[in-house]
Amino acid sequence: MKTKLYTVLRMLPALLGAFQSLSAQDLPYSSGSTGADGPLTPPAYMPHRDGFAYAYDATRNRTVVFSGHGRGETGVQTDGIKPETWTFDGTRWALQTTATFVSARTAAAMVFDPVRNECVMFGGTRADGVILDETWTWNGTDWTKKTPAVSPEARTLVKMAWDSQNNRVILFGGHHPTGNVNYNDTWTWNGVTWTKLSPTTNPHDGGGISYYYHDHDCMVWDSQNNRAVLTNVAFQKTWSFNGTAWTQIPGIIHPAVGSVPRMIYDPVREEVVLGPGSSQNQTWTYRNDEWTLRSPATVPQHRYSYGFIWDGSMQKALMFNGFNGSQLATNTWAWGGTDWAFVQGNSYLFDMTARASGIWNFTNIDIPTGLTLTFRKNAPNTPVTWLATQNVSIRGNIFLDGSDGPPNDFSGAVANGGLGGFDGGLGAIRFDVSGTYIGAGGQGPGGGEGGTTAGQQGGHGDYNGSYGNTLIQPLIGGSGGGGGASSDNSNGGNGGGGGGAIMIASSRDITVDGGIYARGGNPSWGGGSYGGGGSGGAIKLVADRVGGTGTADANGRSGGGAGRVRVEGFYRPFASEVTPMPSSTAPTLAPALANTPLLMIANVAGEAVVQPPSGALTSPDVVFSNTGAVAVQVVSTNIPVGTPVQLRLTTPTGVILLPAVGGTPVTLDATGNAVFNTIIPRGQGTLQALAEFNVTP
Repeated sequence: MKTKLYTVLRMLPALLGAFQSLSAQDLPYSSGSTGADGPLTPPAYMPHRDGFAYAYDATRNRTVVFSGHGRGETGVQTDGIKPETWTFDGTRWALQTTATFVSARTAAAMVFDPVRNECVMFGGTRADGVILDETWTWNGTDWTKKTPAVSPEARTLVKMAWDSQNNRVILFGGHHPTGNVNYNDTWTWNGVTWTKLSPTTNPHDGGGISYYYHDHDCMVWDSQNNRAVLTNVAFQKTWSFNGTAWTQIPGIIHPAVGSVPRMIYDPVREEVVLGPGSSQNQTWTYRNDEWTLRSPATVPQHRYSYGFIWDGSMQKALMFNGFNGSQLATNTWAWGGTDWAFVQGNSYLFDMTARASGIWNFTNIDIPTGLTLTFRKNAPNTPVTWLATQNVSIRGNIFLDGSDGPPNDFSGAVANGGLGGFDGGLGAIRFDVSGTYIGAGGQGPGGGEGGTTAGQQGGHGDYNGSYGNTLIQPLIGGSGGGGGASSDNSNGGNGGGGGGAIMIASSRDITVDGGIYARGGNPSWGGGSYGGGGSGGAIKLVADRVGGTGTADANGRSGGGAGRVRVEGFYRPFASEVTPMPSSTAPTLAPALANTPLLMIANVAGEAVVQPPSGALTSPDVVFSNTGAVAVQVVSTNIPVGTPVQLRLTTPTGVILLPAVGGTPVTLDATGNAVFNTIIPRGQGTLQALAEFNVTP
């Protein structure tokens, strides 16, 4: 049983060296997690790849992928050609650990051999540019390099299919850049060696053969008609191969789907399916020697060099990953015969709506490589609190950024704050329409002031100077930037939203090799001025040990103030990119989460405020028309009697703080209530209640 020995904290400096050599030891910190929510393990995703070898292993119901280009967010190749083997079981991608090393390559071909229950891979271009003539097989666990007595010449862009009538692999064509050699030969593989066939005619016979033929070739086995079907979308020709001879199939209509497409055979509908290409983005089917252009209601992101397989367990065609020259496609789509449907992507939405407290009690947390995790807010817009009994591994990216300011188009749309963060202010409407230059202030204790004179930029959101402390108690997000002032005939820009807030606590270790982002949002330009940038939010990591080489970023953007990052652990080898500079100590005793303080505005001008309020300018929570003083009632829970309370009003004429600086404090009475009586200017605005007090653990 773990014992909470807080006396160990006083011995920390002397024990750090010992902790480094006992990294597996369970140390005294406890996150308090009950583990009731089980593990947080979103589906793993294969990082972006294109030009990879792939096949569907029908025995093990797995898609198998080997190597291919890796690219960054801008489409530039960033991590070379990886010698990695990935599998997909219909739900999760998994990186396989293999005993045998296979060199990285692109444009190799792979097909599944159901007789020998193995995938067969041939050819391709190695990472150093060498063209390969290697034959490899994958048995579901490891790779084996074959040594056939006879083999096709080294080549890339080769096409292969499984001949189910004769139980053999068929290989056609390929390209070798040295001397610009373009093959139009046909080979078969029987599990032991290759045999070259001698058909009287071949696709691409008669001259004009080029690299582009092979780059645009697609080949599958049509099991209904016992033949291979090969089409070339660049030159709009289709051939069939009956095991002995190639025959060009005449036709008036041929597909034109763009470069480097992919093709599968659908055994349910007994037709060939040609997937979307990189430009036309069309889907075609082939049946009875006729091509038909389909008109699906949903069209996936266009791409080339992607994977396209028939998934026998799902009874659907699956298209995954790829690239179109500027956009990455790290997602999976399914073709069901009439339409495309999204299966999954490299993003995961963590839904907060079922947990008003924002507190989750996990066993372990594992955010896999390649995953982007974002959040759906709960109604009170609480920060995120993840507690874990076991290890936490963040290898993907977690985003709690505030939104960028949208265009000020009279819609009233503002930049939303991240989880537990605050919205940006709305830029002023042009003076010749509204009669004012003043933009709305950003939300939050450090919300930026709205611009007040013609063309003045909105103030930036603030964090460190307005609230919070180095312990990040309370856990709270960043403040929004103020709306920019208008000009005589142009709207002001909207302020950026404040970054969100997250605390991750583990009774064991936290390792961040990916990224956690709680940045403020950028403002928009409205023609009259810019809005202000949102401030950064808060990132707090608490565990026995906190390490990794990833990123923790709680900065503001476009001038927005920096948020806070805090790392608490007995051992903190966190050699990462952390901005702003974190505060770091051994774990401290946090207040009980069950007694979280609560402060809310309960009544305005005699009208009850529905809890939690939305705070949306386009649909006010309270509408009133009092011309005199308005009473605003604030109620509290778990906040000491006598605590001073401040009311912050963002109005069409600026930001009002009550009580004013130097004014008589308004404090919570014995029932936890406080009442303000004030004049509220006409027009749309927001009310926020703030209290600051000491917490004794």
